[in-house]
Amino acid sequence: MQTRIVITIIILLTACCCRNEQVKQNEYYEFGRQITPSGKYVIYHYARHGEMAWSSKILGTELFGINENFREGEGIRLGGTISEWISKDTLLVYNFDSELEQPKDTLPIKTDFKKVGDFIVKTVYYKANSWTTVSRNFDSVTITNDSLFVKTIFENGKIEVLRFPLGATIIKSKSDSIVYIADMRLTKNMDFSRKNPDGTFTEGLPSVGTIWYNLKPKKRISTEGLSERKIFWDIEK
Repeated sequence: MQTRIVITIIILLTACCCRNEQVKQNEYYEFGRQITPSGKYVIYHYARHGEMAWSSKILGTELFGINENFREGEGIRLGGTISEWISKDTLLVYNFDSELEQPKDTLPIKTDFKKVGDFIVKTVYYKANSWTTVSRNFDSVTITNDSLFVKTIFENGKIEVLRFPLGATIIKSKSDSIVYIADMRLTKNMDFSRKNPDGTFTEGLPSVGTIWYNLKPKKRISTEGLSERKIFWDIEK
């Protein structure tokens, strides 16, 4: 009986290993491709479910040469969460991995620099304790050399133009039309509230976190004229 169990486990693990080598793009529920400012490299951001029902999701960000084919795990890994290109050769990344229980203040824990491909990755470390999602509709998009401007519309008809520095933006498209736009921004303030064991609250604590924007078009909006560089494109077949 024990021998059968061992053999079954080995077969399952072997099948998973083989399957990992042949992951197809349609198995990812997120698959973004961004050309770097120089045009010499491509950054891929991907996410997919684990091989087993109990396994966690698999996600990552990897760098490949412009002429290299994507194969999960074979590129140069970029840790953290991409924020923006702060210059043609410097990419800002946030890393929220920390052993702290709460942020001591809104300042970075540390900052480091690493040469990757033909650019520098500037990684800024924080302890995060807040996450917010904003969902809105939009009806127009414009782009400059360093920013994406999205005209969003509230339910009451109010209009707000959001500016996103290029780097983190994900645009999902199908048949040359935008399906949605997503972006992440860092937020810091002193408005965090913590509940104490005695039921009281401590106010005015440091808050560090992210705002995730999920934006959907109110009408068909063409992808024509939008840059392939410095934007993650997730093209639905």
